[in-house]
Amino acid sequence: MTSWYPDLSGSAAPRYIAIADAIEADLKSGRLAPGDKLPAQRQLAERLDLDFTTVARGYAEARRRGLLAARVGSGSFVTSPESTADTSAGEAHGRRTADADFSMNLPPEPDTAALRARMQDSYRALAADLVPLLRYQSFSATDPDRRMAQVWLGKVGLSAQPDSIHFAPGAQAALGAVLTAITDPGDRIACEAVTYPGIRSLCGQLRLELTGLPMDRDGPAPDAFETTCREGGLKALYLNPTINNPTTRTLPFQRRLDLIAIARCHGVPILEDDAYGQLCRDKVQPMAAIAPELTWYVGSLSKSLGAGLRLAHVVPPDQNAAWRFTRALRTASIMVSPLTVALATRWIGDGTAEALLTHVRQESSARQALANRHLADHKFAADPNGFHLWLELGNGWTPSAFTSQIRPQPVGLVEGDAFAVSGPVPNAVRLCLGGPHTRTQIDTALSVLAGTLVTPPQSAATYF
Repeated sequence: MTSWYPDLSGSAAPRYIAIADAIEADLKSGRLAPGDKLPAQRQLAERLDLDFTTVARGYAEARRRGLLAARVGSGSFVTSPESTADTSAGEAHGRRTADADFSMNLPPEPDTAALRARMQDSYRALAADLVPLLRYQSFSATDPDRRMAQVWLGKVGLSAQPDSIHFAPGAQAALGAVLTAITDPGDRIACEAVTYPGIRSLCGQLRLELTGLPMDRDGPAPDAFETTCREGGLKALYLNPTINNPTTRTLPFQRRLDLIAIARCHGVPILEDDAYGQLCRDKVQPMAAIAPELTWYVGSLSKSLGAGLRLAHVVPPDQNAAWRFTRALRTASIMVSPLTVALATRWIGDGTAEALLTHVRQESSARQALANRHLADHKFAADPNGFHLWLELGNGWTPSAFTSQIRPQPVGLVEGDAFAVSGPVPNAVRLCLGGPHTRTQIDTALSVLAGTLVTPPQSAATYF
């Protein structure tokens, strides 16, 4: 029913809420029926004399209530709230249905029955050894856990012996333990001028000074790093060198060599945060593989398999460094969950981890293709294997205004100032295309986002 148009004159609610209310009321009255097609958002905006983004927010609110479903290339169709009854049933049986936190960067979730069944079978298989997994544990070099970790790290080109691999409950905990092991309050850490916000938070809590290095197209400028080293007092260089968060940049091999040469000359350790390394099909050698005596390597399963799998693999530069790391980690978190380690070991060993990784790569590539189509006229950086974009704003938009306008859409937006360490604050946002939403939902959200970008913010007010 593309001829449907709501009468909003009797509503005092914000216009986007009034649109969703009208859909809900007309569905109850029978004026609309499940399966009816609604007008295109731009068409409805013209008919109601509203801006495009207000109508887009109205459709998004209707989808949130379970009143609409979108189909790629077909439009928006009325559905029944009863179709979401499986969610309520899940809650009644204790199933977790909490919304994802889109301030975080989430990989696309597995959406095929076969892959989900494979994951669940692996989890059920742990039941045979469940009681021992509830104890405090340590992990020896002969454990299958470390041997499987060695196999997993080998996929990114890192040759580490089992006894040199340590576990942490996620990369953030690992980074915190490394910084605790190598710094004292007041020490300086260098990083890119635009960097991962987690390192900013850690340095703030540990009372460390974070020095942002100017960047060019290949990453942090070597001459700026050289100057910072010569100033003295630098305790480490933090880098997220592969599919960088947020810029999506991967440091070329030569830039890695240049930075390593300077760090080696001045005796500055490198803290390599390789959260996205497994995603990259065109492998670039980890810095830890080039300079193992200088580099703290932190690899995480959260971005390659699932954010809730809180497990990081850490390879310190030497045995003394490893001792300091394990002491700091034990003080902060006692140990990593044996259940998590056992699940990761099983998934790596039986191929489930590789299947999940393949899904994340393929789905990320498909979503990047959607972004390329919708955002072709806008400036953004992306990696074809990653699931986030670094989108530059124009047309008068600021990160805070744009994020506020797009918030109802099923994509994660984070303002550029969250990533800025030094220099001008980027007029940009990080856009996450992953999480629990379908490709169809992402496609619709990107369409709304592209439409918003071409609308000046003064013409896209939320309330009327």
